[in-house]
Amino acid sequence: MPTSQPNILLIVVDQVIRDSLSAYGGPCGTPALENLARSGVQFTGAYTTISLCSPARGSMFTGQLPHRHGVLYNVTDAAYGRAELDENAPMITRFLAPAGYRCGYFGKWHIGLRRGPREHGFEGTSHPGFGLPSGFVAEYDAFLKRQGHAGLRQVSVRDLLTAVNVPSALMPLGRDIPGAAKGALYSGVIDLPTELTPAGYVASETIEFMRRSEGARFFAVAAFWGPHHPALPSPEYAGRHPPASLPEWPNYRDELRTKPRIQARYAQRLQPRLTGLPWGEWQRIIAAHYDFMAMIDSQIGRMLDALTALGLDGNTLVMFTADHGDTLGCHGGQWDKGPYMYEETYAVPLLARAPGGPAGRRTDDLTSNMDVFATALEAAGVEPPPDTDARSFLPAANGSGAGARDCVIGQFYGFDLRGTFLQRMIRMGPHKYVYNPSDTDELYDLRADPAELVNRIDDPQHAETARALKERLLREMRATRDPYAAFADDLMGL
Repeated sequence: MPTSQPNILLIVVDQVIRDSLSAYGGPCGTPALENLARSGVQFTGAYTTISLCSPARGSMFTGQLPHRHGVLYNVTDAAYGRAELDENAPMITRFLAPAGYRCGYFGKWHIGLRRGPREHGFEGTSHPGFGLPSGFVAEYDAFLKRQGHAGLRQVSVRDLLTAVNVPSALMPLGRDIPGAAKGALYSGVIDLPTELTPAGYVASETIEFMRRSEGARFFAVAAFWGPHHPALPSPEYAGRHPPASLPEWPNYRDELRTKPRIQARYAQRLQPRLTGLPWGEWQRIIAAHYDFMAMIDSQIGRMLDALTALGLDGNTLVMFTADHGDTLGCHGGQWDKGPYMYEETYAVPLLARAPGGPAGRRTDDLTSNMDVFATALEAAGVEPPPDTDARSFLPAANGSGAGARDCVIGQFYGFDLRGTFLQRMIRMGPHKYVYNPSDTDELYDLRADPAELVNRIDDPQHAETARALKERLLREMRATRDPYAAFADDLMGL
């Protein structure tokens, strides 16, 4: 196999705060990711295109911003979105398969309700929609039975932190549970050994695919369902992060007075059981989330160890990222993600280890998780589509050059059926500007105010900065044919 066309392993986790990971200096123990960072390049300026699963994943695998591939919400055609990618979308498999790559996908897809990875050119597991843990997944059930387990419907979850005295529940968790309030299932302990959990299933299937490749080039995607809530660590990992040891978020007490009004509405009403929780309760929720991520990290370590055991680590480009971030009580007790473009929800981890590339390098080059599309194609020696929105970070990963972006943009359209709220974001240098045409705009100086507590949009001392960012965002919107570029100059005051 020519070294100019390495294997490619893309590892994706679902919904994680970048700076919570120990690989980024946080309290959540992720030794496998720390090792990956030490052996490759750590990006500290990576962002998601949109803080919502389906459209973010659509961008990662097509190299298009959400307004171009059309999936704007989570697998729903509500409002102006579409539930499925178009059949002619530039799916990454359409470029890698003709170049001799065997393409495999394992785990969460969440791009469309009817067509899964197999319908888009991948081998492997195929779960349209969200999949686990909210629904019954026959392939995971079969995996459990092959391991001698009774099956998914006999898996229980106990100690649900925010439920109404519900000691246990059976999987899948989409079923009604007597005595539990709607939306109460946030954290628990899954009654399975680690390697039989959904995370273990993803790792096992990915390892088997790499083993079966038998020298053929492969593009393997390991897409974990976690650490998206509900946090379900195995007994082996539950309790690894003592809640009392977790420091309070620096913006936990954000009163949101100068922020768009919808943020306070979300904090107060989106998840009533979490509204107004004292920090001690959030510590319990966050600790379970960290336990869950630590368990997933162990399975990432399994896959990386398997690369070494199979003799593939020297010729495999490994990339790790997340579809988007999370809140976990930050900014006044926010839950999940929504109409806010804070670092917690838009900054994502990005680690890359290229064959022969530098080890232990850290860069603040601005990148997008959508850029894994262009990076994989460049590694494979394939020309990307001429109108792609993605930019390769392979030169930065292999030490041959700098990043291709001097700014990065983000989008938001609303949270499926919870309402629409159009937003555009630009991060450039130490500043972030958020365009909210239906409410006040936002401007943050991330160097002076990393917690994003002070909205400086009306500060005369930042007027020139605000105008420069507005002008650059408008140019980016026009260049990417964003339909909302029309009239944006008027609404921005340009």
